[in-house]
Amino acid sequence: MKFAYFPGCKISFYMQDYGISFKALMETLGVELIRLPFNCCGYPARKRSFEVSMLSSIKNLALAGKYDLDIITPCKCCFGQLKHASYWYEQNPALKEKIDGFLAQENLSWDGKSHIKHLLSFLHADFGIRALEKRIQKKLPGKKMAVQYGCHALRPFSITGFDNPYAPKIFEELLSVTGVKPVEWSKSTECCGNPIFNGNPELSLKILQNKMETARDAGADYICTACTHCQMQYEMTQYQKQLNNHSLPAILFTQILGAALGINNNLLSLSGKLPLALFP
Repeated sequence: MKFAYFPGCKISFYMQDYGISFKALMETLGVELIRLPFNCCGYPARKRSFEVSMLSSIKNLALAGKYDLDIITPCKCCFGQLKHASYWYEQNPALKEKIDGFLAQENLSWDGKSHIKHLLSFLHADFGIRALEKRIQKKLPGKKMAVQYGCHALRPFSITGFDNPYAPKIFEELLSVTGVKPVEWSKSTECCGNPIFNGNPELSLKILQNKMETARDAGADYICTACTHCQMQYEMTQYQKQLNNHSLPAILFTQILGAALGINNNLLSLSGKLPLALFP
């Protein structure tokens, strides 16, 4: 199994643990990751220029298509953006014609056949729960986890096709394979607050505090993420005072699943900041 690996812009600079553990996980599962000279997914440009945003995305898809590869990404923001671009490229003939003209200048074209997969959707739909269960080497202690879905993958479903946006379940089902216990959490599908942090940090932190309070009230010991931006938001330890001691440790799903698959802690970039009891 082979994919073009799209890490997104943030992982290399801010979330290296995510990139390291993702690659270790994919290697263990027999997935070959091909690095291509991708540019930004285009999401940061969407508010300023929809066309530039779409061109940035479609260029990435065209590059993957050139090598007959689908794209896999651990970043839900990138996943959602590439899904949006794919949708509007097909739905808007004028936009498609303009983008095709720019692509032609770089000897690129896109036939729409390369697909975009997020880590969770790949594991659930393509690799399969049963196949994953057979690979588990050790069940982790039954700590209680509140899952953070990430907005960009869930909505709108007509474009992303990720999971039921009102009652998603694939994250909990994948997490349960490892031995930990997902809790029912009313805010699992709500925004973490990261997208507005630069423009309105006060509101962003209020959203974060509210989510952590409700996760703790639901009985969670940890918050589990599978999104670059969500993990960055929950790791904002410099704001612990503002969070009024309601903070919970945030753990990457790749590290949890990797540990259950028997991957060495060093390969998962487990630096010791998380309780060792969770990763025996």
